[in-house]
Amino acid sequence: MKYSHYNRYLFILPSLILFLFAIVIPFFQGVYIAFTDWNGIAVSYNFVGFRNFTQLFSDASMLRPIRNTFYFAIVYTVFNNIFALALAIMLSRWVVKKNVMKVLFFIPMALSAVLAAFVWSFIFREVFRELFSIPSLLGNPRTVIPGIIVIALWNTLGSNLIIYMAGLDNIPEMYNEASEIDGASPWQQFRHITLPMLIPSFTICITLTLTSSLREFATVMAATGGGPAGYSQTIAINIYRNLFQFQRAGYGQAVSLVFMAILVVIGLTLTRIFRKREVEY
Repeated sequence: MKYSHYNRYLFILPSLILFLFAIVIPFFQGVYIAFTDWNGIAVSYNFVGFRNFTQLFSDASMLRPIRNTFYFAIVYTVFNNIFALALAIMLSRWVVKKNVMKVLFFIPMALSAVLAAFVWSFIFREVFRELFSIPSLLGNPRTVIPGIIVIALWNTLGSNLIIYMAGLDNIPEMYNEASEIDGASPWQQFRHITLPMLIPSFTICITLTLTSSLREFATVMAATGGGPAGYSQTIAINIYRNLFQFQRAGYGQAVSLVFMAILVVIGLTLTRIFRKREVEY
């Protein structure tokens, strides 16, 4: 009996070892590299202290990736949650075969971001030109970010849709029935019953959508590679280029550490705000 108490830990030991060597050790190595001038190739490198961080905060070339990242993340998060919630309400109330429709909207989630980017690049380049006589959205500096947002929405909308539908199914119908007897309009029911009861779903969807879109890499890399002329370059693309193209691994690690800290702060702040609202309701 004494040994059986410890046997359970043997089953998680392989995962812990893998996590240690794949995540924990590389993370702390990356933290150390952020304080060096390593170029990503050389065997030896020098400790430079906070030079990479001071250079980051004075680097004017970072302004565009920062602006592009937050532009993409905020617009994508807003439209993703609006469309997902609207579709969830429509499917929950007016569509008979909800499961079939959920599968149809979730199918794009099964495709990788790279494949989705290639498909939509072809649609923007060939189909839009034939149907609407307009050039590809991805080739215009003014429309490249909206074009990437369209790709990301098509590829990932299904996850939030499922969460919102689950949240709507958990709302007791008696609340809507009682409010209808009292003369509440559909908008009043939505505002005073549906939205407050969906705050736990908002906590998950908005927090995860915003933090994941801030670190978006695959869709942008596959669709434009950061072009044209850097107008779709995000912070994640900038980190990648510093690490693997510009041979500035130390500087790239410094950028990634600061970016990680920002993501943690944003995620914790959003979660705290929504959790307070959950308690109120």
